[in-house]
Amino acid sequence: MADSSDAAQARVFAEMLRVEIVAASTRIEESEHMASKAARVGDSRSHVWHGDEAQLQKRALYDLHRQLDALCNRFPAAARTAG
Repeated sequence: MADSSDAAQARVFAEMLRVEIVAASTRIEESEHMASKAARVGDSRSHVWHGDEAQLQKRALYDLHRQLDALCNRFPAAARTAG
């Protein structure tokens, strides 16, 4: 019984990680777009700020993927998506 509840909890957490991965990916795209736009209009401070923000989000994204991989390695059932 405990194993099945652990696996169920892992599946829920894996889905939460997947949602956060999509959100982080979107934030990266937005930051990169804003950095590019700032560079085009000559706003170097905004370009640097948005570029730095994109890098921070990329580090967070890599960590989210690492967490998801570790969870799926521990609980293979968590690797299966709901649909």
